[in-house]
Amino acid sequence: MTEQEPTSARKPPNRGDESVVKLVLQYFKLVALLLLVWILGYFDFSPSWLLLGLFVYMWHDKHQKKRKEQIRISQGAARNEKELIQARVEDLPSWVFFPDVERAEWLNKVSSQLWPYIGDYVTTLLKEKVEPKIVSNLPPGLRSFKFDRIDLGDIAPRVGGVKVYTEHVRRNEIILDMEICYASDADIRVKIKGMTAGIKDLQVRGTLRIEVKPLLNVMPLIGGITVFFLNKPKIDFNLTNLANALDVPGLSDILHTIVEDQICAFMVLPNRIPIPIAKNIDVVKLRYPPPQGVLRIHAVGAKDLKRADINLFGRGKSDPFLKMYVGAKAFKTKTISNTINPIWNEFFETPIDQRDGQILEIRALDEDPGNKNDKIGNVSVDIQYVADQGLMDSWLPLENVETGLLHMRLIWLNLSPDPEELDKALAQCELAWSEEHLSAAVLMVTIDSAQNLPVFAKKSMTDPSPYVVVSVGNNKEETSIKFTTDRPVWEENFQFLVHNPRIQELDIEVKDDKTKKRLGTLIFPIKYLLSEDNMTKQQPFPLRDSGPDSRINLRMCLRILTSAPPPEEQSMADIFIVKPKPPEDSTTPTETSEESPSHGVDDTDDRSSEKMLDGSRNSYDPNASPSMQPNLTRRRSGQSVGSRASATGSDAGLGRIEVTIRYSSQRNRLVVVVHRCIKLIPPDNNTGDPYVRLYLLPDRYHHNKKKTQVVKNNLNPVYDETFEFAVNQRDAQQRTLDISVKNAVSVFSKSKTDMGRVYIELAQLDLNKATTKLYYLQDTNLNRSRRESPST
Repeated sequence: MTEQEPTSARKPPNRGDESVVKLVLQYFKLVALLLLVWILGYFDFSPSWLLLGLFVYMWHDKHQKKRKEQIRISQGAARNEKELIQARVEDLPSWVFFPDVERAEWLNKVSSQLWPYIGDYVTTLLKEKVEPKIVSNLPPGLRSFKFDRIDLGDIAPRVGGVKVYTEHVRRNEIILDMEICYASDADIRVKIKGMTAGIKDLQVRGTLRIEVKPLLNVMPLIGGITVFFLNKPKIDFNLTNLANALDVPGLSDILHTIVEDQICAFMVLPNRIPIPIAKNIDVVKLRYPPPQGVLRIHAVGAKDLKRADINLFGRGKSDPFLKMYVGAKAFKTKTISNTINPIWNEFFETPIDQRDGQILEIRALDEDPGNKNDKIGNVSVDIQYVADQGLMDSWLPLENVETGLLHMRLIWLNLSPDPEELDKALAQCELAWSEEHLSAAVLMVTIDSAQNLPVFAKKSMTDPSPYVVVSVGNNKEETSIKFTTDRPVWEENFQFLVHNPRIQELDIEVKDDKTKKRLGTLIFPIKYLLSEDNMTKQQPFPLRDSGPDSRINLRMCLRILTSAPPPEEQSMADIFIVKPKPPEDSTTPTETSEESPSHGVDDTDDRSSEKMLDGSRNSYDPNASPSMQPNLTRRRSGQSVGSRASATGSDAGLGRIEVTIRYSSQRNRLVVVVHRCIKLIPPDNNTGDPYVRLYLLPDRYHHNKKKTQVVKNNLNPVYDETFEFAVNQRDAQQRTLDISVKNAVSVFSKSKTDMGRVYIELAQLDLNKATTKLYYLQDTNLNRSRRESPST
């Protein structure tokens, strides 16, 4: 039997018919324009409206002509590259300039032959798989959504060049880069409530990296393939039908940004597409390999920038700021107004997954509120060069402008599995040029799955739609939503930069997307990973405020940031291949009775009796014994009456506060970091909205008062906020730090505002080094008069 020809292989349209249709459409557009002018004159409208409309029309027409010319050139290169090169020397493929990049014409011929069949496959996939999922997630009023037309066109993606790496690669992996140019004539339309919108002439251009690893000595010789873009690709498209109304200044840029962000979230680093080939390959580790290091970015300043603003006397100055991109991640500095020599002095940090091939793209912009920001230069930095040097402190000339230098200080930090490196990393953070919270470690968390989640919808008894909120300090991430299941499988990975693993915690909340209720919580102190083998822990953990058998499966890995060379790496085959599990023991651990004060952890090893939860914050404590555990049936915030009596000491009943105090001799500032509060007592039997207020006694002036943000409905708030007091070190040693925990109330509320206070005599501390300590909160009126007048 002969194979059926694909539906995408169709006859080309009649060009004569197209020209007639275009002529008719242009005629009606001119008639409509003349009619609009006549109406404006008939109703005596101001000529300003006519001028404004003419300006918008001219801008739109110029923009459309430029875009059509770009599409024509790209499509011409896809059809006949040699002919276009002879006529135009712009936009040449990379193999023309770089000798290590090879042509792949045979690959383009294969993809062109396969393209009609790929088009049919994508059409079926969108119709049968993607469309039902979109409809199920839409509100009831919008569930008429459907794909009205899916046509990928006749032009296949083209590979401009291929580079195979022979340096900085392991023996058991293959890494290659492909320059992808997709200048399509695709036409995709969707219909919802009778309205049609779509996009056409989609263009994507970027460098696609393909990693083949691990290589095996058994068939099929390849463990898996990972595909991703190293940096953000260039994306452009035209809107059709109803969506064409958005193709106006402002809205068009917003729409393009949304589409770019969605593509970045799908396959731009750190996001990848894994394709397992061999059996027993761990797809999670294939998709989320550990980062190669961390890039610390210090945006110091700039000088002689372009004067972008115009005043009455000619050229004025600028309001410069920087936007920096590393893969799918973006950073932004503050804006310095009215200057061409700004000083930012800001720090940013980001994990780097692929240092070879990734770049740090820096754009200098002039802020224009209400208008599009002006470009005043850009520069790109090769991250591999920074990693080889360890430190780069340079004045970089800005490109595409006549003047401008950018002062950047870039530091490359490797990842170490040695917990002894932590003290060195913390010391480097303290000696940094900024008082900001720099990181000493990286925490990698894999949210694998959960079991036996509770069901709150008792009437319908339908399973929840759970998702997980993962946070370390103020950094929060969310998993995807798994619909209608009490045994969700996420297999998602997150990376957190940790300032001090000894005092910070991993906070996990499982929530139901339907009811917005909490399905369970877990608080894990990161310091326990320091004592684990390879600083890695993987096991199921019991959830608090959840069902009796509710558990969440996690994998946590901690790495210390260090400037020392990286250690010898483990064999990649050992990393990615999942070893078969040993047969389970026939005996099952006995379940803890309801009267027991704690719940055991069903671990894969035989140490489950040692894995308990600390009663102070429902946090994980591997060293606690069952007899020492308080009743954990209360809620996570600890508002039960029994929690007041659980603290030790006469002053412990008001809770505790954790702060770090040190003196910065470089900036002549006393630095106070408010980390968190523990087991606060709710005022008037309410939950409370606590915040922290600070004074450096004896000064009680309003401008010297420092306050944290308000954390609502939480008696264990986490702040991690830094405050500075301008005082010399000798004077600071004679001062007293007054820290009060307050309850944020309205003006007419009768609730109490004081939740506790502590006075810290700075003379008892060594201010030359950072001191982190938990302080018990006391009654606000206790020895107040004596404390407010500290002795010298």
